[in-house]
Amino acid sequence: ATPRARATVLSRGERLMAHLLVETLTDRGASVTYKDAKELIKVDEGSLGMMPIDTACRGAIKEQLVPLLEEVKSVVIPGFFGEDRHGHLVTLGRGGSDFSATILGSHLEAESVTLFKDVEGLMTADPEHVPSARVVPELHYREAAELAYYGANVLHPRTIIPLVDKEIPLYIKNTFKVELSGTCIHGAPRPSAYPVKALTAIGRQSLIALEGKGMMGVPGMAARTFEALARANISVSMITQASSEASICLIVPEEQSQLAKQRLQEAFRYEFEHKLVDRVNVCKSMSVLAIVGLGMSGTPGIASKVFSTLAKRNINVAAIAQGSSELNISIVVEEKNLALATAALHKDFCLSEIQSFHSGKLLQTSLDIFGIGQIGRTLVKQIISQKDYFRQKLNLELTIQGVADRSGYLSTEGWSGDQLETQLKKKESGLKLHGSKVIVDLPTLTEQFCAQSFQTSDDNRFLVDVTAEESYDLILRALNEQVSVVLANKKPLAVSYDRYQTLFEVARSKDLHLRYEATVGAGLPVLDTLRKLHDAGDEILSIVGCFSGTLGFLMTCLEDGDSFSDAVIKAYQLGYTEPDPRDDLSGMDVARKALILARTLGQRLDLDAIELQPLYTKELDHADPQQFMSGLSQLDEDILDQIDRARSQRQVLRYVARIDGSFVKVGIEAVDKESPLGQLRGTDNQVNIRTRRYDSNPLIVTGPGAGAQVTAAGVLNDILAMTVS
Repeated sequence: ATPRARATVLSRGERLMAHLLVETLTDRGASVTYKDAKELIKVDEGSLGMMPIDTACRGAIKEQLVPLLEEVKSVVIPGFFGEDRHGHLVTLGRGGSDFSATILGSHLEAESVTLFKDVEGLMTADPEHVPSARVVPELHYREAAELAYYGANVLHPRTIIPLVDKEIPLYIKNTFKVELSGTCIHGAPRPSAYPVKALTAIGRQSLIALEGKGMMGVPGMAARTFEALARANISVSMITQASSEASICLIVPEEQSQLAKQRLQEAFRYEFEHKLVDRVNVCKSMSVLAIVGLGMSGTPGIASKVFSTLAKRNINVAAIAQGSSELNISIVVEEKNLALATAALHKDFCLSEIQSFHSGKLLQTSLDIFGIGQIGRTLVKQIISQKDYFRQKLNLELTIQGVADRSGYLSTEGWSGDQLETQLKKKESGLKLHGSKVIVDLPTLTEQFCAQSFQTSDDNRFLVDVTAEESYDLILRALNEQVSVVLANKKPLAVSYDRYQTLFEVARSKDLHLRYEATVGAGLPVLDTLRKLHDAGDEILSIVGCFSGTLGFLMTCLEDGDSFSDAVIKAYQLGYTEPDPRDDLSGMDVARKALILARTLGQRLDLDAIELQPLYTKELDHADPQQFMSGLSQLDEDILDQIDRARSQRQVLRYVARIDGSFVKVGIEAVDKESPLGQLRGTDNQVNIRTRRYDSNPLIVTGPGAGAQVTAAGVLNDILAMTVS
């Protein structure tokens, strides 16, 4: 079987399928014709395999293809083969059909080229290693080329080459899901919040180290190394050299490692004999893992984050290479650690949060809202009032599928905005959703959700918990039923650490969202700020702040001369407190927020590990809010004494949470009146974040921390973050 005979046989499949497609389309009334690729694709052997002869391709396409396109609507051309300069039929090798398409697209100066595959686009990582891998919505040509070279089998590196100079976009889409946007590869991707775009790897590699003190300062050692391997047709995928020049490390395919060692020993025979080169060491079963993204350029801390992420998992880095463009950081790890390393980096660079761009199709998202108190009602009103904005600007339709309170679940499918508003007025008047029906317990309510909501076929479904209930079981059940979750309720995240971890493990395993920004700072971007600091490679050292708008309001009232008991009643009447004001005055609400923050920073803490100082004594505890508040006057004199002592030192009282490593403390403190915490007024929250970069001058986030409007807005932001790219 000569190369020409093999090419003739192999090209028959493409030709046959092209003719079948032409006949099928013709039978359906399409204006279509066949054109053989041998007449259009002119190639020659190059270092990357068969490469197009541009002048010959351009001439053939202009003379033969352009007139056909002017006569008929469509031309079907088989891919994968062409003609060499001697007129012989040749195949184009791996990715040859894609290469044919981009060659034709380039010389036709097409608006775009689309490659239809059995995948949805280029992924942030190998889904076999990372179940939460996402489709990357867009990439620069250079990013795509790096991913293709380092193991992204969807695309061959040379496929992109014909399109770059003419800046023709290349789309990767799914044959069976054409409505999805896929991946767009072009020259000007929009700015991204993610400096790292994707991870890709080459397995079954060997690390070869050429070592010797006699190599130091000797010119030509690297050149001789490459020359010896090139003569043996051995491809080197990565190289590093110590600044001392005492060693050269390179990566070759494992099956070629012994040949590479042999050729290097032959090439440096003289140096070995005179002890100038000590040895050629071969380490097999290695993998090259590439971290790719144009955004890494100028973003400090990326390499540091790579090393720290892997160090936490006890994964050793055998070698590392990074070009001056900072487009790619390549590391070498043992093959047995590749899956763990990929998953860890994918998690720490938050790549599972990358969102695909929506297509022209309206994105439908259905919500179940658990809790129609002040926050829940405000959230519903915000969604209704912004319905047109969501459709016109975000291509999004948010549908409230159902609402629930402790009287049960109520489906609102098909309801108009006016009908929902009527239901809200019913709640505002003090009635339950199901009128005078008996209050149901949480297990029963969970079963109602499962029977009436979670069994629907909607793909984009979210459970929104804006209650103060112990709803952990409901949240876990929702995740197991393939429903994403948004929380303003802190209690499901303040359970034991093992149960807390279970929620996130289930969410990750099912590729779901679990968002909880509003649990800590209402509408303030506290968690988002911490996430961005972490993504930039910074290290959070401590957090100090006032995390309760309710208690902040109380402290302001005390400064203004109100008694403690009067201040509490005023906050309750204004809706600043939880339905049970003990949740605020016990400090438990702040403790839960501090616990959530500490866990978000990686601390394995439980609630009982927090040093907590409540604002009332056990003797005053009572389940009825009115009776509880009426007894608080017994504390008025003691609180007044604390205020007077603080005022004499030019200080004011604040209810403060301190998170420093694994130590968390929550309680009332006297702080300097002129300090940022001392200048807080009303319901504003403040978070002082001290990091390795913000050490002497902490980063401060300040703003409204209580009230239905800002909390509902924080919840809505989480919903939009999960649905809109």
